[in-house]
Amino acid sequence: MSDDAVQLERRIRFALSVLGESNSHHEFEALCLGLARRRITSNLLPATGPVSGGGDQGRDAESHWTNIPRELPGTSLFAALATTQRVVMACTIQATGVPGKIRKDLASICGQGTPVDRVVYFTVTAVSASRRHDLIDEAARAHQVDLEIWDAAALALHLADYDLFYLAVQYLHLPSDLAPPRPDGAGHLPDWYVEARRRWQATDEPARTLGDLVDLRGPLRHATFHDEARADLPKWIGHARALLDAAPGEETGLRARYEIVVAALRGLGDMRPTDQLARDFFDTVTADDTLTDPGILEDAVILLQYGFGALLRGLTALSADDLCGWQQLLSDKIDRLLDADPPANAMAHLLAMRARLALHTDMTVDLQAVPEDLPTVAEVTASVLEAVEAGEQVAALQAGPPLTDLDTGMRILLRLGRHLDNAPLFPIEHTADLFDYLTPVLVDHPLYREVRDLLDQATDRVTGQAARGERAQSRGHALIQGGRIPQALQEIHEAKVNWLRGDTLEGGLIMLLLCARLYSELGLAVAAKQYALAAAAAAKSAPNPELSCFIPRGIILAAQYDRQAGNWLSATRLFCIGLMAQDAYCDEPYNHERYPYVWEAMADQALTLRAASAVRPGFVPLLRAITGSVGIDTIIDEMLTPTADAPTATEKEYADEADAQCVGRPFSDAGPVRRYTWNALGVDWEITCPNDRVSVLAAERYTAALQVLLAELALQDPLFLPGRLTAEVRVDATLLHDQPVACEQVPDLDTNRWTLRLPPAAPMDLQPEPSRLIAAVVQVALSQSLLADEPFMDLVEQAFAGGLGHKIFVARPYDELAGFLTPDDYQAMAELADPAVGAGMPSGQVKRVALPARTGSGPGYEQEAALEAIRNRYAVMPPIVRHTLPRLAADPGFQRTVTQLREQGWRDWHLLTAIANLVGNHRAQQQRLSPTSGDSEERRAQILAVMQAPENPDDPPVPAEAFTKHALRSHLSAAAVSTAHDLGLVVRRGALDPQTLLAVLGDRYGYWTDDIEHPDPFAL
Repeated sequence: MSDDAVQLERRIRFALSVLGESNSHHEFEALCLGLARRRITSNLLPATGPVSGGGDQGRDAESHWTNIPRELPGTSLFAALATTQRVVMACTIQATGVPGKIRKDLASICGQGTPVDRVVYFTVTAVSASRRHDLIDEAARAHQVDLEIWDAAALALHLADYDLFYLAVQYLHLPSDLAPPRPDGAGHLPDWYVEARRRWQATDEPARTLGDLVDLRGPLRHATFHDEARADLPKWIGHARALLDAAPGEETGLRARYEIVVAALRGLGDMRPTDQLARDFFDTVTADDTLTDPGILEDAVILLQYGFGALLRGLTALSADDLCGWQQLLSDKIDRLLDADPPANAMAHLLAMRARLALHTDMTVDLQAVPEDLPTVAEVTASVLEAVEAGEQVAALQAGPPLTDLDTGMRILLRLGRHLDNAPLFPIEHTADLFDYLTPVLVDHPLYREVRDLLDQATDRVTGQAARGERAQSRGHALIQGGRIPQALQEIHEAKVNWLRGDTLEGGLIMLLLCARLYSELGLAVAAKQYALAAAAAAKSAPNPELSCFIPRGIILAAQYDRQAGNWLSATRLFCIGLMAQDAYCDEPYNHERYPYVWEAMADQALTLRAASAVRPGFVPLLRAITGSVGIDTIIDEMLTPTADAPTATEKEYADEADAQCVGRPFSDAGPVRRYTWNALGVDWEITCPNDRVSVLAAERYTAALQVLLAELALQDPLFLPGRLTAEVRVDATLLHDQPVACEQVPDLDTNRWTLRLPPAAPMDLQPEPSRLIAAVVQVALSQSLLADEPFMDLVEQAFAGGLGHKIFVARPYDELAGFLTPDDYQAMAELADPAVGAGMPSGQVKRVALPARTGSGPGYEQEAALEAIRNRYAVMPPIVRHTLPRLAADPGFQRTVTQLREQGWRDWHLLTAIANLVGNHRAQQQRLSPTSGDSEERRAQILAVMQAPENPDDPPVPAEAFTKHALRSHLSAAAVSTAHDLGLVVRRGALDPQTLLAVLGDRYGYWTDDIEHPDPFAL
């Protein structure tokens, strides 16, 4: 059974449960009678008489006498299903106590009236097989009748058949768009289609009923979507129009209009001939408050989407105002239905439709900006059908106009997600599919993660946890295609967690490697190395030997990421270890097509040897010894032969290229000190350590954790101060493995510098304690942030809520994952005389940073508050310099300075701030109140009071020539710290570059742009 069939049955069971909620006994009775006549016995008549008066004697329908089965057997469907027995049909929408209800009705049916041979009983709830058999046996013993019980599962199974689905449309109010396809026969056109075409061509009577429409819908839709039947489409539309003219009921007419409009647009590529039908449809649905059939409402939502698509392509004369007006009226109608507090399942259905309306493209935007190369309706249809037939996800939306009401849509989805426990039968898959499709557009919304988790939990209940991993993977790939790598990484982590088990372990290994690739693309090479090695370790412990091929793949990819970090020597050794695993675990280990990663790494190895020969010839013997140990020297030499006579790069060129690509400089693992460098979130990060095995593993353990944290913080706004942070890692054998990392900040003029003493790795048989490592990572990262402690730790807590713990500690402890190289390997690298390529050279120009600093308004910035603060400055500062300002205004040299600084972007409040700061400092110095770092709170308050006091006429004047551009810049920079504090920010570093702080305030807090209307304070 296909997934579509399973979902349709689930949708029908949900609709059956709604009948019980709404006390729709008569609708259920009519549905059961229609099904019984087509599946059980055709000669059934509905019972008559009021139930309250006992008029139907518990019998909802019973058979009439006929002799056709004996006289003309098998000549028609009626004859085939007619019975000569006395059959009674009974049904109940009671949700509880169903066995007792069946016993009661059996006693009523069999205790009075005409004797009965067989009772067919329908119920909207599930009846277990054991309970069903007990009731059947009891009916035979107590009443001498045959009992058949059709519960919700049996009903859904048959109502999902093509020939009975019209009953679900008519009585369960499902949208006709859900109708199952008729089974294909042999030949160019399916046999069923050819037969339907013959039958409809032969009839002279126009169709008029909903059952006729459902019968017509199959061939109409087939001709709409299949080229081989397209020539028949105008005739099918003609039949549908005739049905529309003859249909006696409003609901049948609405559904017919829907089918005609869809067929014209999707099949003939033009909606204009049916525009009036669409207008009539929407006008009726939105104006008639009694029309609450959920199937028609859903048809309206779908038809609205078709209308917008036709408008974008110029295929309808309906205007954007028409469609947006109906969208608003339909939204208002659904809101009114929600306000009426409908039953749980109906509530879920209405919420899902309301979310779809809110998350539709906003068509109030300028249609002139719509791309001209939009795919045609036929192309869209073909791509969707191709994806469905291949069992693939429909490609996610990557970019486009904004959505109608993103905030409302997300709030409605959140409400739906929280409500789903009350409506467990609601088919959530379509809503979850829409959410996945819109992921690149929704991912930045603050409710995204909570809505995603609620929808995933709901689909878990239906399809299992492995499917949750599939959804996360689908969202991740959509985000990767859209270039949203940090967001994609979150979804791939989610898929990893849901797949690293049992039958889905292979998918989990693939997700580990995909995580590694994404960390690498973000420039976080050591985290990438950790994840590649984690995949190798997980494959090594897997019970399935077929997964062993992931062992060499993980190791070789880890070598490539090690090389990205600048560890070209270590990468060579790790690559050769990976090749040995490739020989051990893989068939045809050097097959180019099956194992392309081997040859990509082999090419990297050739480039490593070429670079060493050019700028570090002393490294060549060590490299040759490593590659010779696995016999790949000949392969490498063959790869280098075509470039033997080509000029090689200089050391500076190698260093500049590494800097431009944001990778570690070549051979950063040579010499006594190993260095890891990368740029992320506006900061140049550097970790150094002694080049021995224990120290390197500890440093990489810390670096990987720091890089994982940075990837998490990239989703938030840590407000890092641009600059350089360096940490020296040393292993302290006196610290126990369960003791915290010893972190010490070291004073430095231009760098945020730390020394870290880490304990040795935990013994393999002890559970590691990653929290202490994380604490040290957070402490160092916090020191670079301008956020106060509490908001920064809020970001860390959000990262933990998103799984930071399992992201940092993955598969096994880092020292175990990366412990391939021996102490002798590290000693050989440490003893090399030459340093890394480019050692001592300044950093070169970066082409592109994969994880740049955040832009836009900073945390806590509100322009109104900022303008009020500026207004206060204009009021407070002039009195401090009230006698200085007239002197400066009269000085031509100062006026030239003012003009030049204004041309450079200075606002008058910047000038007043710098002048007041300069004058205040001069006044404090005159009173011998110069501030020092050891001042008490009392003394600082005293100095501040002197500096901010109104200027007196007898205060010693500051000469005009002291107010140079350099002096004003210096004093404005000094005031920047105070400005940051006023914004709730914290400047932690002692050696701070004030210009960097001013740049952040300008980029994120409107420092250089915000101002208010004010009189010129420097006018004569």
